[in-house]
Amino acid sequence: MRKFLAFLLAIILAIVLVTGALFYKQEGSFNDISIDSVIHLWSDVISIDEGIVVYDGDGEPEIIVVEPEPEQNLTYDERIEKGDYYFERGFLTFASNEYVKAVNLEPDRVEPYSKLLKTNYELGDYVKAQKNAEIILQKNPNDINTLFDLALIYIKQSDFENASFVLDKLALAENPDPRITYYRALLEIVNENHDEGKKLLKEALRDSTDPELDDDISSLLSSYTEFEFAKAADELYLSELLSRSFNKLGEYEMAIHKLKGILKTRNDLRDAWILFGFAYLNLEEYYFAQLAFERAYELDSEWPTTQYFLGVTLAELGTLDDAILYLNYALNNNFQPEVVVHQKLADLYMDSGDYAKSVESYEKVLSINKDDINSFVRPIWIYIDYLNEPKKALNIAEVANATFPESAMSYNLLGWSQIGTNDYTEAEKNLKKAIELEPGLPAAHYNLARLYEVQNRNELALEEYQKAYELDTNGSIGNLAAQAYNELMVK
Repeated sequence: MRKFLAFLLAIILAIVLVTGALFYKQEGSFNDISIDSVIHLWSDVISIDEGIVVYDGDGEPEIIVVEPEPEQNLTYDERIEKGDYYFERGFLTFASNEYVKAVNLEPDRVEPYSKLLKTNYELGDYVKAQKNAEIILQKNPNDINTLFDLALIYIKQSDFENASFVLDKLALAENPDPRITYYRALLEIVNENHDEGKKLLKEALRDSTDPELDDDISSLLSSYTEFEFAKAADELYLSELLSRSFNKLGEYEMAIHKLKGILKTRNDLRDAWILFGFAYLNLEEYYFAQLAFERAYELDSEWPTTQYFLGVTLAELGTLDDAILYLNYALNNNFQPEVVVHQKLADLYMDSGDYAKSVESYEKVLSINKDDINSFVRPIWIYIDYLNEPKKALNIAEVANATFPESAMSYNLLGWSQIGTNDYTEAEKNLKKAIELEPGLPAAHYNLARLYEVQNRNELALEEYQKAYELDTNGSIGNLAAQAYNELMVK
C-alpha cells in the first residue's frame, strides 16, 4: 500500500510537470491555466482508456488514476458491463464511450443502441439520442418503448409536430400507456386545443396507476380550475397559468413555447418574463435567462423573485460580484425562503475568497435550519483552515453534537475542531467515537491521522491515512489522505 501511494503521488506530480511542459511548448501563460485548458492540452495526448480522467467536482479539479485495461481483452459483454458501471455512477460520457465500443463489436445488436439512447438523452444530446432511436426503429419499427422515447426527444427539441405524429400513432394501440395520453394532452394544450387537452388529461388520470403522473395531471387541471374561477380573466392569464405548470413539471420547452406567444402579445408582463427566464435557467441557457430576468427587472426593480433569479443566473455566468449584489437585494426585500439566499451567498462568498462573509452566511443558514448535519461542515472548515479561529469552529461543532448526538459526523466535527484548540485527549476520544459509530467514515480516519501526525505518532498516522484513502479512493478525502501519507513517508 505504501509503495502504491508513493506511486500515485509520483503520477500526479508527473501530470503536473507534463502539463507545464505542454503549456511551455504552446507558448501559453501559466496565468491562463484552467481545468478546461488542461483537459484540452491532454486530450491530444491521452484517451479515457489510457486511464487518466480529469474532472471538475464541486468546483475543484481532481485527478483520478484508473488502472488501464487491455483493449483487445474486453468482450462485448465486458464493454456493456463497464458502460453500465459508469452510467450508474453518473459518469455518462464514459458510459457512452463504452457503449460505442460495444456497438463496434456487435453492430447488429439493439442493446447498445438502447443504452446509448438513454445515455445521450441524460446528457442532453438529443441529436445523438434521436439517431440512436432511428437505428433501433430500423431494426424493429414497432418498438413501442423506442417510439415513445423518440416522441420525448422531439419534445426536448421543441419539435412538437413530429412528437404529436409519433404519439398519435402509439395511441392507436389497444389500451395505450397513460403516459402516451398524458403527453398527447400536453401537446394539445401547447397548440391551444384546450378542450381536447382537458379531455385527454382526464382519460390519462382515469387509466393511471402512477401517483407521480396523477400529481402532474392534477397540477395542469388545477390551472384550468383557477382560470375558471377568475371569470373575467384574460386568455393570456390561462396561458401564464399553464406555463407555470409546465415549468413545475419540468416541461421547459413547452413553457417557453407558450411564453413566447404571451410575450409577443404583451411584453410588459413581469411574471411572464420571470417564468421565461426560469425555463431557460433550468435548461442551462444562461444568456437567455439573463435577458429575460433583466427585462423583468426593468419592469419592477423591487420584486425579490426577479432579484433572486437574476442573482442565481449571474452566478452561473461567473459574474460573482453582480450575483452577490442582486442576491442581497432579494434578501433585503424579504425573498422567501430566506435560507436559500443565505446558502447561495455563502457559496458565492466562498468562491470569491471572502471567507468572513461566507462563514457569516453559513451561520445564518444554521440559525434558520439545523436539520442537516452536513450544513455544519463548511463553517467549521472555514474557521479552521481559512480564518484560524478554532474556538469558533468548536462552538459550532458542539451545537452539531448536541443536535445530532447519535451521528458519527457530529463526533468527527467535534474531534476535528478540538485538534485546532490543541485539546488532543478529547479530540482522540471523539474521533474514535465517530469511528465506533461509523467505521467507514473516511473523514474521521483522516482527522485521526492528522491528530496522530501532530503528536508525532507517525506509524498510527500512516495507518489511519491508509484507511481514509481506502474508504474514499477517488474522493476528496481519499486524495488528501494519499497526499498526506506520501508527505509523511518522506519526513
